[in-house]
Amino acid sequence: MPAWHGRRPLGADERLRGTAPLVPEAHMETHQLSFVLPSTPRAVTDTRHRVLAALCGWGLQPGSDVLDSLELATSELVTNAVKHAGPEPFSVDIRLRGGLVRIDVCDAGYELPRLSLPGSADENGRGLLIVTTLAARHDVELTPTGKRCWAEFEVPLEAIVDTKAASAAPSHP
Repeated sequence: MPAWHGRRPLGADERLRGTAPLVPEAHMETHQLSFVLPSTPRAVTDTRHRVLAALCGWGLQPGSDVLDSLELATSELVTNAVKHAGPEPFSVDIRLRGGLVRIDVCDAGYELPRLSLPGSADENGRGLLIVTTLAARHDVELTPTGKRCWAEFEVPLEAIVDTKAASAAPSHP
């Protein structure tokens, strides 16, 4: 994981050994949420709500561009699992560490998704294109029980709220 200075990651040759992290300690904690849902259309909405609640609870700024991108990409990854992987339950794992959020969706399907360019009249087929456009990195990997589709998002420091400071601030009547 890159160390952050301002808006750009530091390369390995730019990191200083034995110094404090450049990202505030409060934002270096690792947060993780994992859950399993049945493969039903309602699972898309349920997943989106759980992921948004977790990310906001971990300090991502509500209404930020990165949070909107994470919400859309999560919906697309879960929709693909529900539509293409069969009736078996699927799992979602989301992690925040420093300036990086990773979403993993694991399902029982072995067919790998393919990036396509649908026509303007096509109603489907844009999910992976959307994830490709929004994520910093993404991939699909076969697992012993199916596949894992994942996407990573770099979170700018201005999109992170210090939840410890916000909870310690006095409330105004």
